[in-house]
Amino acid sequence: MTLQVILNSFASEVFRKQADYDYIAARMNYKMRLRQQFLWSGQQAVEKYLKSILLYNGKSARFFDDQGKKKEFGHNLILLNNEVNKISDLNYKLPNWSEEFILYLTELGGFNRYMTEISYSTPDGLHKLDELVWNIRKYCQYIPDRVLGHKNEIPKMKKSMINYINNKSHKDNPNKFKLIGGELEKILELPNQDPARKALVWANLYYGKNNKKIVKYRPMSCMEIPPQHRDWFTVETNKKIISDYVKL
Repeated sequence: MTLQVILNSFASEVFRKQADYDYIAARMNYKMRLRQQFLWSGQQAVEKYLKSILLYNGKSARFFDDQGKKKEFGHNLILLNNEVNKISDLNYKLPNWSEEFILYLTELGGFNRYMTEISYSTPDGLHKLDELVWNIRKYCQYIPDRVLGHKNEIPKMKKSMINYINNKSHKDNPNKFKLIGGELEKILELPNQDPARKALVWANLYYGKNNKKIVKYRPMSCMEIPPQHRDWFTVETNKKIISDYVKL
């Protein structure tokens, strides 16, 4: 068994599959108006999707090179997204606002699980997560340039597949784009009353049996200031005492 076959197994079963579940969990958390849980689950989904892309392309999903030093990605979506961008023949494309939203998920989702920083949600958070996931997830598949197990490349095989992924027509009918073996695709085939399916298709412009142009839902917009950012915590003595009880 070749290394790429093994990496593909990890990419599909450990990363993409779990990312699909994290994405559904994020949407349900949003519907329940659980801001931090929405941000964390959304961050986890995007992190795993990006890591699966790296593995499908024979890249490490754990380490990156920082001026000759080997460092771990951790939960940093910015670093992961930059690494995916380096895969030149992938022609990886995301909406213009994506970098800002990826930074938002990184800082308030990945790095703020214990509310160490001021947190907030925006009315368009769910829609942006849906669009970001749809755009990233298209690349979460092995794009071969040859038949696995054979040495010789097949001319234009990989380029043809990438052109299909990036075809502008998919944006007009996003619900028709399918990944072979994807968990979201399997969940969409479940009965309408299945709880996971209901959470996936609720107010979703990108996943569902029908091509929706407009959805209606109650947006979540809120903000929270944790204790360590309140006035009384500016006193150094208070910081020292509390640090014996809570890691800040």
